[in-house]
Amino acid sequence: MKKNLFTLLSFTMLGFSAMAQNGLKLHPCATYEAMEEGFKADPSLKARYEASQAQFELDYAAEINRVNTAAKVAVPVYTIPVVFHVMGNLNVTDQAFTTLMTYVNNDYAKTGSDVGTINSSFASLYVDSEIRFALAQKDPNGNCTNGIIRHDNDNPTWSQSSPAYLYSGTGTNRWPTNKYLNIYIVECISSATMPCPPTGAYIGGYTYLPGGTPYTTNGNMGDAIVMLRNQVNVSGPSDARTISHEIGHWLNLAHTFGSSNNPKFDPSNMPTTTFACSTDNVADTPPTGGYFSFCTPSALDCSIPNIENIMDYASCPKMFTQGQVTRMRTALTSTTGGRNNLWSATNLLATGITPGYTCAPVANFEANKRAVCAGNSFTYTSLSQVGASGGVSWTFQGGTPATSTSTSQVVTYATPGTYSVAITASNTSGTNTKTVTSFVTVVNPVGGVLVPDANSFEAATLPSSITVTNLNASSPTWIQNTAVGANSTAKSIYINNASSTSTPGHVDIFETPVYDFSTTSNITLSYYYAYAKRLATQADTFKVQYSIDCGGTWTNIIGVPTTAAMATASGSVTTTAFVPTAAKWILKTHAAALLAVLNNKPSVKLRFVFTSDKVVGRSNNIYIDQINLTGTILTTGISEIEKSMELVIYPNPTASTANVDFNLEPNKSVKINLVDIMGRILEETTKTANNDGRISHTINQGGNLASGIYFVNIDINNQRISKKVIIE
Repeated sequence: MKKNLFTLLSFTMLGFSAMAQNGLKLHPCATYEAMEEGFKADPSLKARYEASQAQFELDYAAEINRVNTAAKVAVPVYTIPVVFHVMGNLNVTDQAFTTLMTYVNNDYAKTGSDVGTINSSFASLYVDSEIRFALAQKDPNGNCTNGIIRHDNDNPTWSQSSPAYLYSGTGTNRWPTNKYLNIYIVECISSATMPCPPTGAYIGGYTYLPGGTPYTTNGNMGDAIVMLRNQVNVSGPSDARTISHEIGHWLNLAHTFGSSNNPKFDPSNMPTTTFACSTDNVADTPPTGGYFSFCTPSALDCSIPNIENIMDYASCPKMFTQGQVTRMRTALTSTTGGRNNLWSATNLLATGITPGYTCAPVANFEANKRAVCAGNSFTYTSLSQVGASGGVSWTFQGGTPATSTSTSQVVTYATPGTYSVAITASNTSGTNTKTVTSFVTVVNPVGGVLVPDANSFEAATLPSSITVTNLNASSPTWIQNTAVGANSTAKSIYINNASSTSTPGHVDIFETPVYDFSTTSNITLSYYYAYAKRLATQADTFKVQYSIDCGGTWTNIIGVPTTAAMATASGSVTTTAFVPTAAKWILKTHAAALLAVLNNKPSVKLRFVFTSDKVVGRSNNIYIDQINLTGTILTTGISEIEKSMELVIYPNPTASTANVDFNLEPNKSVKINLVDIMGRILEETTKTANNDGRISHTINQGGNLASGIYFVNIDINNQRISKKVIIE
């Protein structure tokens, strides 16, 4: 058969049902388009490839002869070190990769759960390939690893025409292709005829046959597999066969139906007459026209097909044949493609696959949240890599316990503030420490902002009560816009997305201060927005969320408009930087019935979250203004106390100090404190009324407080009265 330069495949039955449901058309293979691109980039590629394949066929023929004539003896197991490169901040867990590897090894070991269901005509041809795959445990620099490398700031969109083989091959931060099977995980793959995001057809993944990559610089960097993210989050063994299929190509297997990338038996275009079949140059896989997305052999086929073969496109892949196994094992011993070093004892020790290796520890960790109310806890989990043996030690500033040696630790924080976390990973090769300052935000759960409250962004800078988080370095984030606001005001908060040319999947958040709704019900939220898409297919997302635990966990507020609805109502679609006119500002109100969960809660925060399209990036601008919260305050008890106290705070606003005066029973004591918008106590005192029953207290006596919003809390009769103070 005519050899493919490389194959480019995707399958609805192997994890693409969501795309199919969106009306996108499956593109099973883009071999010829990619082949032409390779020829244009390097006119000698075709000659080099054909020469290397000619040598391989000689090696394969010799191995077939040996297998057929030699006495049956146990063959060595070839283990291949694997590294996954996750491009961008994609939602794929480490466990998903571990599960995927288990399923792939089952396919190559003939231990899958569906082996017993293989058609009896072909079941005896399925043999253990004695090829295994293991996640690398040691990186090229000698550091410990788990073989799953997350490149969170890289572009998750992959271009077939100009691929970003940034981490395979030789050089800084690269993994040699003759030591590791490199697999890139991406969100979308584009080609000359199929863009990202997909508008008609989509590509699922591709690899090069040995000796076929046109990207030979940096140590043959293009000798790798590229796959979509949703091929990793598999639900069962049949889903994992996409990567088993791709690895088959990487080990020099063709499709069972030959060099064509279009199987004859496709429900959208079924043949009506007989035809000539191609073969895959493997003797025990019968000639076939090939099947796509179904599993019923046709009488028009050239023979009884091995329709369950993993190298077909049918919906029931389950097996390889003995001939295919021999071909794959030949690919691992042949010099073609340089795969003969991967399974060597020296390389397996160098990549941490066999016992006895040593590696330098790498410290890392994650937490289940970044903020918590004082008195509550975090759960920290070590992500450190220490190799076959080693351990970790923690230091938790401000927490209880203050130290730990567990891989997972629950830590409680009693006092509001921001605290650092440090973890040290150790093994016989040494130690490595990671310290993150201000990792923990512990918030005072009482004394929050009361309603009504408004944020109009008209001050000289963003209010200090607003916290902005940019989860992607070097990307635009929420800043103050000093040129345009809603309702003819001059300012707003916005993301200048149009100023950046490549921001796929960037996440930007701004949070409100803590609100105290303990005596409030019927809460309503309103705000103005203005937004435009850059492309009609732009899949940005916008969320407004609430937290009832000081920002520890977040829940979406119901009724937030989609970006599609926002663009339709506001700025539509434009490739120029969007600047809203008065008519483009849209008022959104969330009724009390949808926010009932916040009623009478003391530690509430809100946040606004914008995420740019993970595929195309480069969104257009989004603006928010005039955030208003209102509600019904329960005044029973407190209102009567306030009236009797004759409480006054003056001057308010103030440029320096402010006086707090009120009446109380003679000689009765009360606690007074001043907190910032994070709930941190800045001043605290106990005052006793004089014989006339009068209390006077001065806040900010030292004049050290920065401009901003503060709260005076007076605790009396087991109730708290909270009043806002503004320092200019």
